[in-house]
Amino acid sequence: MIKGFSLLVFLLAAPAGVLAQPGELAAGIPQETYWQQSIISVGVEGITAADTFLVLNSSGLVAGDILAPGMVQDAVKGIFGLGLFSDVEINAERGDSGVHLVIKVREYPKLRKLKFSGNKKIKKKKLQETVTLFEGRLAAPREIKNNIERIKSLYSEKGYLLADIEPSQEPVENDSDLVDLEFKISEGSKVRIGQILFSGNKEFTDKKLRGKMSSKQKGLFRSGSFEREKYLEDKDKIIDFYKEQGYIDAVILRDSVWYSDNKTRMFINMDLREGRRYYYGSMDWEGNTLFTDDDFRGKIKLKEGKIYNQKKYDETLFKFHELYQDQGYWYAQIEENTIPRGDTLDFHLKITENNPVHLRLINIVGNTKTREKVIRRELLIKPGMIFKRSLLGRSLREVMVLNFFGDVTPDWDILPNGDIDLKIKVQEKPTGQFTIGAGYSQRDGMVATIGLGVPNLFGTGQTATLNLDMGKRRNTFDLSYQEPWLLDTPTSLYGQFYLQDRNWNDAFVERRLGGSIRVGRRLRWPDNYFRVFAGYRLENVDYYDISSSYIEANRDNPNSIDKLNWPLTTSAASITILRDSKDLPQFPTSGALVSWRGELAGTLLGGDWDYFKQDYTAEYYKTLIWKAVGMIRARFGEIDGIHRGDKDIPYSERYGPGGVDPDGTIRGYDDGQVGPYNRGRFNLIYNLELSVAVAEQQFYVILFADAGNSYLALDDIKLTRGYYRSIGPGFRIIIPFVGVMGFDFGYAFDGLDKGKWKTHFQIGRGF
Repeated sequence: MIKGFSLLVFLLAAPAGVLAQPGELAAGIPQETYWQQSIISVGVEGITAADTFLVLNSSGLVAGDILAPGMVQDAVKGIFGLGLFSDVEINAERGDSGVHLVIKVREYPKLRKLKFSGNKKIKKKKLQETVTLFEGRLAAPREIKNNIERIKSLYSEKGYLLADIEPSQEPVENDSDLVDLEFKISEGSKVRIGQILFSGNKEFTDKKLRGKMSSKQKGLFRSGSFEREKYLEDKDKIIDFYKEQGYIDAVILRDSVWYSDNKTRMFINMDLREGRRYYYGSMDWEGNTLFTDDDFRGKIKLKEGKIYNQKKYDETLFKFHELYQDQGYWYAQIEENTIPRGDTLDFHLKITENNPVHLRLINIVGNTKTREKVIRRELLIKPGMIFKRSLLGRSLREVMVLNFFGDVTPDWDILPNGDIDLKIKVQEKPTGQFTIGAGYSQRDGMVATIGLGVPNLFGTGQTATLNLDMGKRRNTFDLSYQEPWLLDTPTSLYGQFYLQDRNWNDAFVERRLGGSIRVGRRLRWPDNYFRVFAGYRLENVDYYDISSSYIEANRDNPNSIDKLNWPLTTSAASITILRDSKDLPQFPTSGALVSWRGELAGTLLGGDWDYFKQDYTAEYYKTLIWKAVGMIRARFGEIDGIHRGDKDIPYSERYGPGGVDPDGTIRGYDDGQVGPYNRGRFNLIYNLELSVAVAEQQFYVILFADAGNSYLALDDIKLTRGYYRSIGPGFRIIIPFVGVMGFDFGYAFDGLDKGKWKTHFQIGRGF
């Protein structure tokens, strides 16, 4: 072996063809003897964090190659280019058949701790998500500089263009290989949009175009904040607006931004080319065999001769694709051809329907408690079926309606033959076990609750509840059980036993002891949103502690409760028919509910009361904009005695709406106090609500308008007058293991409460 030589960074200036070796230079041995030698091996020393292969690959030095002039210089440049090392040295030793090379590197120190200071507008967590430096990585100057730019970019997106970041490194005592790094942030003032200008716009004013943007100029009631992502979206919104007005060639040629001298005001200018306005002519198609021409015509959103609207055209094509997807033809293709006629656009579509997609497997994931069969039996789509979009959507809806899951999302894998494997991922809600809490309503006051409620019992979909309510006005024992799929058929079974004492406004105390059973069945006709239920209820009712004020007020009323021989028994059978297409069981965003319930008491069923009661309910939900959902509800009810008129109707079955009473919600009034003193035989209630999800399935803000009344006779109902009306705001909070808590603030327009606000608070019960 011959004594080794060193090639340092400063030797890159050595003459071409010369390999510097200090000892041999002194002896006068020619330097050229090291070139044209075979590289026997290449090693790397000094690495602790970086990747050895990365260094070797960047050097370009490979065993077996011939060492040529310039290779060492290129190797050093390549390794330095990685930005990981503060020093690179290549050593060599001559062997019998060539040269052994060793690359010695000195890494930048590792990061032990990363800190931020001065950040007030952006939280530390967001900064940590933005930077790419973390503990254990090399604190290389290039990496530090890149992260400074990332932080500046983040501040720039939030409108802080003056933000400055100063890095500060502190070596760790007794360990030169570690360093603490701090980014000292000076946020500066947030830039505000001073003015937004346009040029090239002839058809629409600057004001009109600014109205389409989320970014706004600084004003008396506008902050003028600038966010880059929002601004980029605004540019798309302006072009979309032009295309909706027939200007399909509209384009933003350029946009420029400049600032005031102190960089606190931003000025924006967009240079537009509008192009000409187009009108819609006609649309025809070919290749459709599954659907008729009338099927397609019914989906067209555009009108002949009217201004062309790109958004409506896109909606039309979406509806065409939706037709095919609903029947499982996911690979159907629509080739679009635009045929201009002056300022009119005609369209010809060439449709290739292809083959339907079949479903091979369905995989359920995320169900840690719920048994798979509970989910699978709700799915309308099954393995082996054509994968129809309509069936998929309905299946997801049915799983959500179980109310066991916070979210249900689909995904699928495409198989080589074009068919799919479906994956349904569920996110289970926390299920209650034992609860101690309190509920409040204006009718019953504060009620302490001890409950054992187990929805989805043992993951089987069954529900069992045991509730004890204790309060000054209401005491209840309630035990119930529900089986939604009896004997694995779409038949439900529900049973309940209860005992309740209720103080009715200090006038009397009502005791109800009874039980009920109900059997339900899902129907396929008129459609599969329908359900039918048949039930039977046996109840013993007693009234006691009747106040003298009540007796005096009802001296001339032959049907008042103080004149009846209590206790009395109710034996009643009921039929319920409903259609429920709501997308969610709580806070739905679309769909409707229509129901009729009829109950017959007495006659052949026995008992002390003989009456027939029926209730109609209709609800409709629709998402209006963003997360705002509108709801309209109408309820009508009547109860009639069969033999003796009013004497056949128990007090508790009469209608007493008001406040948030189950008989009918009319906020702004006391619970159960709207209508005749002895409660009505007829009931008519209207509710209108607008709810906004601040956090979906967690927190909602609502605005409401209520109107309604109860009546002694049908002739008393006047459709245009005679209602108790109210409006107001409210909010709802979903509390795990407890339920829904809500406040409503109702302003009354009628009766003794006219012009007054009333607060309605509920917790631990449905709304």
